Amino acid sequence: MTTPIDLTKLPDYLRNQRWFAGKAWPIKSVSVVDHVSLDLPGGRAFTLAVVEVHYELGHPTRYLLPVLASDEGVQDAFEDVEVLRAFFQLIREKREVPSASGKLVGEWLDTPEGLMALPSPLPVRRLQVEQSNTSVVVAEKVILKVIRKLEAGINPEYEVGRYLATKTSFRATPTLLGALQSEGPAGATLAVVHRYVPNVADGWRYTLDHFRRAPRLTQEFLGELRGLGQRLGELHRAFGSSTDDPAFSPEPIQTEDLQRWSASMVGELGVTLNEALRQFPDLEGKREGLIEHAKRLAHVSPSGQKIRIHGDLHLGQVLRAEGDWLIFDFEGEPGRSFTQRREKYSPLRDVAGMLRSFDYAEATLQLEGQAAGERVGPARQAFLDGYRTVTRGAAFLPQDDATFNTMLDAFELEKMLYEVRYELQNRPDWVRIPVQALSKMEVRK
Repeated sequence: MTTPIDLTKLPDYLRNQRWFAGKAWPIKSVSVVDHVSLDLPGGRAFTLAVVEVHYELGHPTRYLLPVLASDEGVQDAFEDVEVLRAFFQLIREKREVPSASGKLVGEWLDTPEGLMALPSPLPVRRLQVEQSNTSVVVAEKVILKVIRKLEAGINPEYEVGRYLATKTSFRATPTLLGALQSEGPAGATLAVVHRYVPNVADGWRYTLDHFRRAPRLTQEFLGELRGLGQRLGELHRAFGSSTDDPAFSPEPIQTEDLQRWSASMVGELGVTLNEALRQFPDLEGKREGLIEHAKRLAHVSPSGQKIRIHGDLHLGQVLRAEGDWLIFDFEGEPGRSFTQRREKYSPLRDVAGMLRSFDYAEATLQLEGQAAGERVGPARQAFLDGYRTVTRGAAFLPQDDATFNTMLDAFELEKMLYEVRYELQNRPDWVRIPVQALSKMEVRK
C-alpha cells in the first residue's frame, strides 16, 4: 500500500497539534509504520496512519493520524463529519479491515448498554476541551475517545472498562461500550467508546465549591463524601471479586511485596528530597522521620490482597451526576508504562490518592487568600467512613486497624513524594502544598 501522506510536511503539522506531546524536542524524522485507506460517501476516502516520531534525543513515540489528502500535504480528517461517522461505525459494526502491516478490529460489547438504538444519520460533535486525545459525542448517547499518542500493549482503560462492563455489576462509571484495536507490528488501542453522561460536575470543582462556602462543611456534603467512599469501596469489591481472568485475579500480599514497596518509597524519598532541598532546606531535618514512615510498611504482618486498582485516583477522576458519584479514567498514572499501570497493588493506594486530594482542595483555598477552615479532617473522615462501611471484612484489606493505618500512612507518603516531584517540574508555585504535608507527616501517629 502506498500512503498519500506527505512526510516532509509532518514535522510542522505535528508541532501545531494540541495533542502532540513532543513540541519541546527537535524532530529528527517521521515515518509511517502502518496505514489504511477507508472509504467515505461520494467516492472519497481518508487515511488512518500510525506514525513514529524520532527525536534528536530520547525515545521515539507513535501517534495516530487520521488525514485527508490536501494541497497542503496533511489535513486533519476529523474536521470532516463524515470521517467521524465512518470511524465510529468501524467500532459499532465490529468491522475488521486489513492495513499495510496488520489489521484494524472494531469491538462493540454485547451488553445491555450496548444495545441502544442510534439515529441515522448520526449526529456527531467534537469536544474542544481535551489536550492529549480527541473526543467526539455521538447522538448525545456515547462518547468516542480517539487516542492520539499510542503505546504498545494492552491499554488499561480498555482492559479495565471491558472487565467492569462484562464481568461485574459495578456501573458507577461511564460504561465501556466498544473499542478499536490495531493488530500487528503497530498493535495498540486506537479508540474507546463509553456511555455519555451529560450534565456532570467535575469532582474537583464540585468539592472546591463546597469548601469555599464556609469554614466548616455541611452535614449534607459530608454525607456526599461518605457516598464517594462507598463508591470506591464498591469499585474495589468489583476488582477483588473472584475471576478466571489472571489479569484480575486477587493475589495475597506477601512480605516480599511490603518490603519492595517500602524500599521503593525510601528510594523515592532520597530522590525527592534531593530535588526539593534547594528550595526547602528545612526538609533535611525531616529526612530520618520520613524514612521511618516508609520503613514501617516493611515490618507489618502481611495482610490483605493485591488487586487491580484505579491507580491515579483523585477528585479530578470522579464526576457528580444526578446526585451520585461516577469514577472514570482508568488509564493510570501517565508517567508509568502500561506494564506498571497493570500491576496489582493494595487498594489503599487509591484511598491515599483521594485523601491527598482533600488536602489539595484546602490548600487551593489558602492560595486564593481564604482563611484556613475545619474542612480537611471531616472530609477525610467522612470519605473513610463510607469506604470502611462498604469494605468491612473484605479479603483485600488488612484485617486489623493498626495495619490498615500503617499501610495507608505509607501510601500517603508515597503520593506526597510524587506530588513534590510533579509540582517542581510543572507548577513550582504549588510545591509548598505537598512539602507542608511532608513536614507534618513526621509527627503524625
